[in-house]
Amino acid sequence: MASASAVVALTHAVQAALALSLSHWICCCIIMHFDLSGKWAKYALHKTRDVSVQDYLDGAKSFVADLFLLFIPFMTACFWYRQDEIQGCHDSISVALTKLASGYIFGKLWAFLVHYVLHFPAFYQFHRQHHCNPKKLVAARAWQDSYVEYAIMELPSFGITLMLFPTRMWAHLVHFAWHGWDGACGHSGFGAPGILGYIFDGEYHYYHHAHLTVNYAEVEFLDKLFGTHHSQQHKAKRAA
Repeated sequence: MASASAVVALTHAVQAALALSLSHWICCCIIMHFDLSGKWAKYALHKTRDVSVQDYLDGAKSFVADLFLLFIPFMTACFWYRQDEIQGCHDSISVALTKLASGYIFGKLWAFLVHYVLHFPAFYQFHRQHHCNPKKLVAARAWQDSYVEYAIMELPSFGITLMLFPTRMWAHLVHFAWHGWDGACGHSGFGAPGILGYIFDGEYHYYHHAHLTVNYAEVEFLDKLFGTHHSQQHKAKRAA
């Protein structure tokens, strides 16, 4: 019985990893195509942007290492702990989405607070790897970090929704898929106008990489709440 439960938990963790990685790499590949082809050059946030395929590959290697060494074992434990609540869940779509949104906000709050602390001089050594010259910022850099940073910031932010707001499995997979896409967009290094800006907007988090002391969060209201907000240009003005 225990072994069967562990297999189910591992299966769910692998499904979560697939949702996260597929959405992340689909987004990365789209951005990489327009980036390296020069088709988005006019949208680049750094005027002397200088990236190559290798920059994308470096991020890919870090992402895969985090996924297999940390994400899958951690999420297996979380799914094992919440297995009964997930398998026996009969939440309606509205309830499932409400739980999803609640977990997302709490997870982002955790990530914001840890991210802020990681910029203290005593802890920056664990975060330094993630920060590169802004002109080298690429979508695949979202999880190019130290194992310590990933373990204390990213993993808990993923696990909070599952541990505090367990719901139907499809909702958790949506949650991981959104994280994968959002992470790539936030580190794209581009600020396109119109609909492209809403789908692939990297301007808000770019300011954090450019200035280090603003925009720690991935949702603006948290930075506004804590006084670390730097406004991005309105998308309508970009298109003007």
